[in-house]
Amino acid sequence: MKKNNENIEIIETSVEATVETENKKSFKDVMSCIGGFFKKIASVFKSDKIKNESLFKRGGYSLVITAIVLVGLIAFNWLVGVLGNRFHLEYDMTSNQKNSISEENIEYIKGIEDEVNITVIGNEENFANYMAYYAQEDYNVTISSSSDYEYFEQTQTLISKYGEYNDKLNIKYVDQQSTEYTEISSLYSSYAFVCGDIIVDSSASGNKRTKILSFNDIYATKEDSTYAAYGYPSTYTLAANKLESALTRAIAYVTSADTKKVAVLSGHSENSYTSAYIELLINNNYDITEIPDPLIAEISDEYDAIIISAPTIDFIGTELEVISEFLDNNGQLGKGLLFFADAASPYLPNLYDFLEQWGISVGEGIVFETYSRNIFGDTPTTLGTYPVQLEDDDITTSITGAITNYNVPMNVCEPADTSRTSTALMQTLETTVAAPIGVASDWAEYTDDDIKQFDAVIQSVESDRDSENNIITSYVMAFSSVEFIQSTWASYSDLSNQDIVMAVSDRAAHVGDTSITFTSKVIENESFASAVTPSSTKAISIIFMFIIPIAIVVIGVVVFVRRRNAR
Repeated sequence: MKKNNENIEIIETSVEATVETENKKSFKDVMSCIGGFFKKIASVFKSDKIKNESLFKRGGYSLVITAIVLVGLIAFNWLVGVLGNRFHLEYDMTSNQKNSISEENIEYIKGIEDEVNITVIGNEENFANYMAYYAQEDYNVTISSSSDYEYFEQTQTLISKYGEYNDKLNIKYVDQQSTEYTEISSLYSSYAFVCGDIIVDSSASGNKRTKILSFNDIYATKEDSTYAAYGYPSTYTLAANKLESALTRAIAYVTSADTKKVAVLSGHSENSYTSAYIELLINNNYDITEIPDPLIAEISDEYDAIIISAPTIDFIGTELEVISEFLDNNGQLGKGLLFFADAASPYLPNLYDFLEQWGISVGEGIVFETYSRNIFGDTPTTLGTYPVQLEDDDITTSITGAITNYNVPMNVCEPADTSRTSTALMQTLETTVAAPIGVASDWAEYTDDDIKQFDAVIQSVESDRDSENNIITSYVMAFSSVEFIQSTWASYSDLSNQDIVMAVSDRAAHVGDTSITFTSKVIENESFASAVTPSSTKAISIIFMFIIPIAIVVIGVVVFVRRRNAR
């Protein structure tokens, strides 16, 4: 490029290079300033202004010491500014490190190489105030002290640290009154956001994965039933902050680049009810294989989970032994089984006996809704199932309701092995009965004793510890109906059919597992008074009443004597 017969060279530099240049320039300026200061001092001592040795002794040393202190402060201030831009310079002085992230978690955060978006629903400036309000209004949590309020400030502090340790973690707050919030709400139309919800998403695996953290994921609460005896509902108090555990596991989930391998055991099913399910799994980075063999002789340990969907032919003993060996995985566990029942299928005693050993009891007939307002569609067998809110499990916190037909009567029972535990994740309402297959919509041949609640999704887990004392698990997950995924209801955005199926599938296949363990952070009212003892009171009295005053007097006398002798 030429202008006025001069060559102008255009040099493109990166932001990092520009910052580096500016830092070097700042350093040179500071050092030049320091050097000039010392030269000025030297010129003073060389000048005729210092006429005698007495003046030098009285004022020279003081001047030099003052100069050194001033220069040191300037250099220290500059150094802290430069290091503050490059490193996380902060020390948590609270007794229980309530505002700090664990060292193991810090190393994990620093190692994340993919972009992760962490979107907090709420106004950043007034976050704690709004959270205190919504905690009382939406979750019946009593906010009665400053320590309760501090939990919400603590959440903000911990979230900010994630971004400080790794700039790949993009943190932003979205006010519920903004247009951006409107866009987010339409994108996640099946979820009703409230202040404090956190959306974690990433496309690290090639497909966008999202995890939504709600109030119960982040805060541990304790029930207070003081007034329950008087007919008032129970209230809750905040017990701990689980943000570190919930957020890191959500990040691990959305950044998981592992392609999980799942096998569909289709040889026992006359009807192919898995097409929509397989499509959902493929869209979430799963590798699907079909095993059409009518007799299962072996299941490779390369698979993370296996699927049995609407079986119409029972399994024989040797096949169930193969499935058991797959789940045991030579004592290493780490596998999963997903079972989808269908009331239209015949009763399968061998398979159901196997499931009962895992704490899953499958009965005969079809689940029938007796209360007309709970019926969907034209038949009492099409009904809603709803999530069970679990205190120590976050799998159902963002799940609403699902609608299905052809539900098999199913309930949690006692597993055959003490290393296994079974838990209901979703249930029907308490107005259902087990009816014979094919009954008419006006069927009423039941008594009040027959009306009960059935479990619609059951999780059974076998746990152990490996050679390094880490917890290892295998899962058996059971759905009461194949229509959780293979029906028109599954396509409704305001229902959680697909959400619960995907959440359970991810757990069975161990998607996003991390071995990092966390301790929930508890806010304590820390005060000096709580640490005061008779011995500490005596020690403090001696220091402030005797040692410090005597030291000041001694220093004053020494300074006075030395100055007088200098004259």
